[in-house]
Amino acid sequence: MAVVYDGIEKKEAMGMKRYSLLKIGLLAWCLSQAPIGEAAGALDFFQSSAPQNDLANSILPVDTAFEFLGFVQGQRLQLLWRVEPGHYLYRSRLKVAGPNGERVAVQLPEGESYHDEYFGDVLIYRGDLALDVSLGSDLSKAKEGVKPFLIEYQGCAEAGYCYPPQKRWVGLD
Repeated sequence: MAVVYDGIEKKEAMGMKRYSLLKIGLLAWCLSQAPIGEAAGALDFFQSSAPQNDLANSILPVDTAFEFLGFVQGQRLQLLWRVEPGHYLYRSRLKVAGPNGERVAVQLPEGESYHDEYFGDVLIYRGDLALDVSLGSDLSKAKEGVKPFLIEYQGCAEAGYCYPPQKRWVGLD
């Protein structure tokens, strides 16, 4: 009577074990025969043949590329961006929402005409951008300690990287 392990006879199981050990031994022997310098050279080949990605090395964190500050002063919402050189904000992506989620009217400066490879002809802002938003009745709906104003914006690096849309909350302190 044959002994069966998981549907395989003992004799077959032992043969498979020997075969696996033989494969491992053969692989170890092959690796031991390759000179260390040649193995390192193979790694150099893969590293040098890969395209150098300067874009990945030059991408700034979003809060560095588009430094944002927002605060309420009197009846006005002050929004300030310091846009790093080589970066820009999209005019059409700047939005402000009030305490109940309603859009707050914002008078945006004209901006610079620009042809963007992703969005076509757009208006953008470079350098510093300051917005002074009149709150009026939106401020009376807000409660102290609450962050009732949602600011949304998006920008890109001229090197070809677009940042995902950003959301920041500004409240009464």
